Amino acid sequence: MVAVQNNLKDRPFGLVVTGEAGFWTDALSQIVGPRWITTYDVHDDHELLDVVRSGVADAAVLDDAGDWKLDVLQVLRMIRRLDQLLPVVVVTGRNDRRTLEDALRLAAFSVVVRPLELEELLRQVQRIMVRLNVLLRGPDENEPDWP
Repeated sequence: MVAVQNNLKDRPFGLVVTGEAGFWTDALSQIVGPRWITTYDVHDDHELLDVVRSGVADAAVLDDAGDWKLDVLQVLRMIRRLDQLLPVVVVTGRNDRRTLEDALRLAAFSVVVRPLELEELLRQVQRIMVRLNVLLRGPDENEPDWP
């Protein structure tokens, strides 16, 4: 896992965003704080894969409305070849069962149907950060259980 290999404790959480999530990067940085999160707003599949390959990504928000040469699930499949454990939130305009099943089969962290609101993005990022914290440090009995 990238976060474990790069020692997440010594640097901000690296979030790669595409599509609609790119509109929220400034707000996300202000709310979470630049000390705690760095966002990488990418615009095509090559740029996304380069950031994942570089190892700075601790999670990604993959929007199917992005400027992809490939289907978003094919992009997710390519991410999995580079990093099997990277948490990836898939944002889609499709809400059919097959898209959901295919995304989850490819180990998507979650699937969110568009439009992506800031609150939902914050909820997903918070869930990922809590899960990574537990993986890195183990559960903390003093922390509340987050959904």
